[in-house]
Amino acid sequence: MKIAQKGAIVFAIAFAELSLVPILLGNTFSNVNPITKLFYVFLISSIVSFSISYTYDRKGLKSLLSSTKGLPIIAVAGLCNNAISQLLLAVGTVGTNSSIAGIMYRSWVLIAALFIPFVLRTKVTKAQIAAILVGFIGVYLVASQGALLPSANAAEMPYMLVLLGSALAATLAVLIIKFYNASTTASVAVFNISSFALVAALALVLRIPLTISFTPGTVLVLLFLGVVTYGIGSTLYIYAYKVLNPVFVGNATLAIPLATVLIGAVLGFTPMKAYYIYAIVLMASAVIVQRHLSNKAPERIVSKKGSQMIMFDVTSAFITNSKLIGQLKAENRALAIKMKSETLPRSAYSGIFEAYGCTVFTNKDPHEHVSSDEIAFVNDMMVPGTGETIMVGIGNPEHLESAFGEFLDSQARRPLRNRKSRNSRA
Repeated sequence: MKIAQKGAIVFAIAFAELSLVPILLGNTFSNVNPITKLFYVFLISSIVSFSISYTYDRKGLKSLLSSTKGLPIIAVAGLCNNAISQLLLAVGTVGTNSSIAGIMYRSWVLIAALFIPFVLRTKVTKAQIAAILVGFIGVYLVASQGALLPSANAAEMPYMLVLLGSALAATLAVLIIKFYNASTTASVAVFNISSFALVAALALVLRIPLTISFTPGTVLVLLFLGVVTYGIGSTLYIYAYKVLNPVFVGNATLAIPLATVLIGAVLGFTPMKAYYIYAIVLMASAVIVQRHLSNKAPERIVSKKGSQMIMFDVTSAFITNSKLIGQLKAENRALAIKMKSETLPRSAYSGIFEAYGCTVFTNKDPHEHVSSDEIAFVNDMMVPGTGETIMVGIGNPEHLESAFGEFLDSQARRPLRNRKSRNSRA
């Protein structure tokens, strides 16, 4: 199965379970302090996610825990993604309702779409922007209950601001996830452990009792949230976010609140409204457009003025490659260019990239640790034309730009040298 197909399936599973979370929280823990609730959820998820990481990616877990720079960065992302965003979401829900709160929280998708091009220095197409707007119109229809203007009154505005704060916290987390390369399973473990530590500290400082009625239903929901949502589900979602185009994942995420409302209607918790159909059509159209674009490699904005070099970010093809973890970590990226096919020995270009501390290979002469599935994913993302070769470099993005520029300059000068040689022989 292709990497992109695996990512889409993984995201579909994560999407389904995320749609259930508000229903479980709203109908099981409505009278429980959110800090108490999250204390037990993050306790369970910390144990589960750490066990998963220790079992399946012990090397990545050890690397992250021993990183004096990476560990604090991932811990901050975890606090924003889990503890802080969920606490603010719980407070905001008090003054509105779970449907509006969920939609406001998912506005992080739009905020992230605005910042991702600046963080990753990649271009976003007009079609992607249009799809995001179309999808958000569908979300807006649900938030405004089918009206042109939202129905929120003045009393609800402070809670709306709190919900916006929840969205901003989630935005910061997803930007870090996409920018800073670290083991997916190890990142989720740090997410949950740091969130548990914060919630436990708040419970201690604020003297919040941690007593809870452990009925069979309560235990089942706690296990679902701790094991499925923040343990396994978070791992699946972050994997999909790294592998697939983040704009597609974000746009599809906009439909989660609507799916929650629909599931709630089927289960009898919320009534079905006619305008839901319009919202479904708009969101489905947006997701279809984004799905079509999700396998395309984002074009990177080259910093050098006047440069004609066109680079693409193909990092998502290699984020699970344990053999390349030394080259692809922290802020490092996998960048690629298209060039005319010619028989070039690796010695003709490897020295340039090695001088910059980067790894380089082509889709026709891949690195020894790169699989055929990864090369196929790169080809799908970049769609090389007849007579084109894809050259991939892994390392510091600024160094890669210099290495690619130097390589292309050397290739441009080569015909001139050949002409001089022919003239001298004549």
